[in-house]
Amino acid sequence: MTELISWDDLAEIENKIEGNNLLLLDGNNLAYRYINRSNFDSYEDSYIETIKSLGKSYAATRTIVCFDYGKSYYRLNLLEDYKGTRKEPETEEEIEKYKAFFDCLNRLTDELPFEHYKHRGIEADDLIAFFIQHLSQQYDHTWMISSDKDMYQLISDKASIFNLFSRKEITEDSILEDFGLSPKEFAMARMIEGDKSDNIIGIEGIGPKRSQSLIRDYGTLDKLIEALPLKGKSKYITNLNAGKEKLIKNRKLIDLYEYLKESIECGKDGETVWRGLIDATTKKT
Repeated sequence: MTELISWDDLAEIENKIEGNNLLLLDGNNLAYRYINRSNFDSYEDSYIETIKSLGKSYAATRTIVCFDYGKSYYRLNLLEDYKGTRKEPETEEEIEKYKAFFDCLNRLTDELPFEHYKHRGIEADDLIAFFIQHLSQQYDHTWMISSDKDMYQLISDKASIFNLFSRKEITEDSILEDFGLSPKEFAMARMIEGDKSDNIIGIEGIGPKRSQSLIRDYGTLDKLIEALPLKGKSKYITNLNAGKEKLIKNRKLIDLYEYLKESIECGKDGETVWRGLIDATTKKT
């Protein structure tokens, strides 16, 4: 694994990664690098140059940028207050700043000189999961650009993540080293503990270490659910024993592959969108 200490270190790995690689970017996540910079309302050129640099660094023969377009209809159907705790700008200055920031982002999606996708009610990580599922096998390696831990579940021996904010590459080996789990197991642990940033409530009293330990002990979320009720008088055990339905719902909210299987049944995510994307990826490959 190449650990990048600063953005300039990208130059040091240019031409060291070879092959026929796919680059998938979370467009909104990338844009948030600029929210607290002086060019928060005019970052188009820097944004485009960053993508070009990443494409060169990771020897990308195809680059796809994926954008959020509102909250996921599928997840809102499961959880009415999904992402309901996200802080909204309050002061007039903050409101004007965020408006200018998103105006710039909206201009970018119209002007971006890269293949890109944006569909109402579908989020960037869902689109990236789709492309991992339908395109990654055609490339030597896929690099995803995001700081979102939900995307760890998409990592494999053929797919890795570069986090622009921490400047680190995240791979199967690094997740195993850091957490003692596979990418899929890491995702299952998050289904137990929840994801506060998305207002997905986990089992009370269970944080990252305890949820990861449970997955190590039981192997999968299904096996943990089958083992309920667990013996013990600890409060977290009591909460876990009463939390079967919450665990099942959290899997639907967090598991990106389950989302891809079920989302078209929601009615709003749109079978037409996914079938159109299959056609688009086939034609451009």
